[in-house]
Amino acid sequence: MLSPGILFPTGYLLLYLATNIYLNAEFKKDLSLSVSNATGNTWQINITSLKSGWALDSVTLNHIELIKTAALNNQETVPNSTITIKSIDIPFPNLEKLLFSSAERVLSTDTFCKKILAEKHSTQ
Repeated sequence: MLSPGILFPTGYLLLYLATNIYLNAEFKKDLSLSVSNATGNTWQINITSLKSGWALDSVTLNHIELIKTAALNNQETVPNSTITIKSIDIPFPNLEKLLFSSAERVLSTDTFCKKILAEKHSTQ
């Protein structure tokens, strides 16, 4: 029961599950704040789920909705004020570091924010 053949897969599975739980709880909130700040509080983001790759080297964001909350320069809101992106797969080596490094968390939310906003512009 305590052999390396059992301990390593169990430890890896726990790390994988902890990463996914963190992504769908705290990281999703941080990413939402990052998008809001990057757009000057004019866009709000809703993400159904975030899932890490089995090798902890990528993150898949599923069903992303960008909702226009305010117009720039106090102009009228555009009629099509919601953009939906089915999924984005973002390569992210050393994903497990998110759980242990606050600097890595800040850097990663900025990176994810830029990818989402770039995807938003390509779908408009």
